[in-house]
Order: sequence, then C-alpha cells, then structure tokens
Amino acid sequence: MPREVGAPRAGEVGNIAVFGGAGCASALIAAGLVDEFHLFFNPAGAGGGRRIFDRGGFARLNLLGSKTYACGMVVSRYASAG
Repeated sequence: MPREVGAPRAGEVGNIAVFGGAGCASALIAAGLVDEFHLFFNPAGAGGGRRIFDRGGFARLNLLGSKTYACGMVVSRYASAG
C-alpha cells in the first residue's frame, strides 16, 4: 500500500486521508508517508492489540489540536516533531 499512497502524494494532488488499523498505519509511517495524524481515543479497554509505532517512524509528535465529546471520546491531531 505505501506505493499506492506515495504515487499521488508525489504528484502534489492535495490531501490524502487513509482509514485503517495499526498494520496500515505502521506501514505508511515506516515508508515516511504520514505528515499528520488524527487519532481517535475511545474510553474502552481492549487489553491488548497491535501498536502503530513499532516499525519505526516518529519518535516525537507535536499536538496540533484536540476536541473532546460528551461520550468521552477525544480526537487529537498530531504532526511529526522532526
């Protein structure tokens, strides 16, 4: 999938949004194709799961903005800190 996302990105076509799980996100991060994250945090415990930053990528992120909802969900926007 990094090849499919990288082609339109290299052509300066504008923003590309990708929705997926940890495997999708970690592949795009490792390929250097992520400029900004929109992370949705829902107050539920799953007890485990796959991490999105295991393959390398960003060591630090800068918070760009955050919004909370009455249900307890928080949506936060982050960009690479370098």
